[in-house]
Amino acid sequence: METPAGLGDRMRTAAFAEKQAIHAFAWAAKRFQDVPQALRDDWIRLIPEEEKHYQLIVDRMQELGFSLTERPVSTRLWDSLEECQTGQEFCQRIAGAEERGRQAGVLLAKYLAKSDPATAAVFDEIVTDEVAHVKLADTYFGWTP
Repeated sequence: METPAGLGDRMRTAAFAEKQAIHAFAWAAKRFQDVPQALRDDWIRLIPEEEKHYQLIVDRMQELGFSLTERPVSTRLWDSLEECQTGQEFCQRIAGAEERGRQAGVLLAKYLAKSDPATAAVFDEIVTDEVAHVKLADTYFGWTP
């Protein structure tokens, strides 16, 4: 994180996680018929927020001169979500991923608060939204990270 390349890598990873979440929520809403329709509707309602997060990061990366495609990023999250056999398993797994991303975002925003307040503000906004995303697993299944 002490170098621009390190920040670019962290932002690239975060953008890709948001992109995976967009597709994962749409996929899960169609795939998992074993969960209440209300949960599938909630997943669909999260997509615009995930798209907003993705765009916030991408726009800030462009302002900083970072390329989104400079380095490959891991597909581990998507791969793990595809392995889910039930909607509950998906809900809990993505909630765990969202919580890990939220915690990382909190630390990143705190780290950047003085040196790069504009990027810190992007991550502050995202971590605030992610609380409700993680809460879905508790609401529907009594699961908390």
